[in-house]
Amino acid sequence: MIIKKNQKTILSIIYSILLFFIALCNNCQKKTTEHFPENILVRIEDKFITEDEFKRRAEYTIRPSYCNKDNYIHKKIILNSLIAEKLFALESGEQNELATNDQFKNYLAGRKDQAMRQLLFYNNFYSKVKLDTNEIKKIYDISGRKYKINYITVRDSSIAKTIISQKEKGYSFDEIFSDIEDIPQREINWDNPEHPQIHKAIYSEPLNKNQFIGPLKVGDNLFISIKIAGWTDSRLITEFDIKNQINKIKENLTMNKAMEIYSKFVQGLMKGKKIEFNPLTFKKIVNIIGPLYLKNDKKKKELFDELLWNNETGEQIPDNVDVNINEILTEPLLKIDGNVWTVQQFKKEMNIHPLVFRKKQISKSEFAEQLKYAIADMIRDKYIAQEAENKGYGNSEAVQSNIMMWKDHLLALYKRNQYLKSLGKFDNFSKNYLSIIENDLNPFVMELQKKYDNMIEINTDIFENIELTKIDMFVFQNNVPFPVIVPQFPLLTTHNKLDYGKKLK
Repeated sequence: MIIKKNQKTILSIIYSILLFFIALCNNCQKKTTEHFPENILVRIEDKFITEDEFKRRAEYTIRPSYCNKDNYIHKKIILNSLIAEKLFALESGEQNELATNDQFKNYLAGRKDQAMRQLLFYNNFYSKVKLDTNEIKKIYDISGRKYKINYITVRDSSIAKTIISQKEKGYSFDEIFSDIEDIPQREINWDNPEHPQIHKAIYSEPLNKNQFIGPLKVGDNLFISIKIAGWTDSRLITEFDIKNQINKIKENLTMNKAMEIYSKFVQGLMKGKKIEFNPLTFKKIVNIIGPLYLKNDKKKKELFDELLWNNETGEQIPDNVDVNINEILTEPLLKIDGNVWTVQQFKKEMNIHPLVFRKKQISKSEFAEQLKYAIADMIRDKYIAQEAENKGYGNSEAVQSNIMMWKDHLLALYKRNQYLKSLGKFDNFSKNYLSIIENDLNPFVMELQKKYDNMIEINTDIFENIELTKIDMFVFQNNVPFPVIVPQFPLLTTHNKLDYGKKLK
């Protein structure tokens, strides 16, 4: 998902879960004799920046005004900033207060688990889908339709079963819902994001007017019944638009087919594994963390900001959600697959896998139920990550590169903040960052460039050919523990010359 700077409109990216790893997988399939990816832009000892990482770090987050254009000067500032991040990480070392912190280690473990799950999905499911050209053509022929639908949603599986029974007896949509006066109506386009079940039902076959679809299960105990009220059809004319539409159809089909197989894989993985909650302890947990998630949006944001590991990372890393949780750390919370989770283990697991709620708006009366779903999803993801680890994905270059990127970013951030604290300028950095960068950080960065000069190698041939966009974007994923794809752009230097290091051959 992308949010444009200074704009509230949210643009959906269906495949954001794969963007990072498709690029990394392509890069990591070819290796040099030293086991580095082939398209390395910068190498400093065992650390490196690839061409694709450079692009993502520049384009998937909002750059500061001093380097947010697509000209050559700004491109050099971007490169110097990313190199400076690696140098700050090297200076920080591996034995500082942050690097040895358990919460930091758990955060990186969570990043690794998420990366392994995504790579497992891509390698074992997404990349193995084979499409039928006839199916692509059939969907293309109806993809220009804009359907007008009437729909009814119910939150009771027994009611849904009754609707199915009446439908099987030949009753129409209008007959079943004849006692409802104002039936909602809206339009559906092929390009607009919809629940996968709705999209598949509407755009798999040509539909007829008044056709009755569903009830479709579109959520936890949520079902939708649809009547086709009519449609308009538009046709693409230019070769570019036709080709673009066909590519989008291929991507959509590939994702849907991969998800169907993946869902069966997960069901098999979790077969026979039942979660048994300890009612008394669970109630205490609900009372402790419930107020955090049930606050209004403004108060929730303020509290989340306080809980951020560092506001600049854009991540929520839960720590002491409430001091009261420490009073029940040894109490058993749940039992899964013969293993008992105490509250202490649950707290650790939340550091590795922050809770992801299926519903974005949760009422107080349903919080306990939604918390159970969130914990169940956390446990499910843990088993998937273990399966990915067993398949060797933990040691893959794609996953290790992702961990290195986040680790170096946070270590560099820690080193920068420690340095600013030593100058007494940390508290003012957010307000006067440009002045502090120019007067204090630039000289320090140049010192590091000299110190590590013999270790820094830059592939200037690759760098010269990189083209960047000047559109400000912030890219993130939905429904994952760590939604931010790349770290925030490092605010370290405005230096715009490549007057250090040597050419990487």
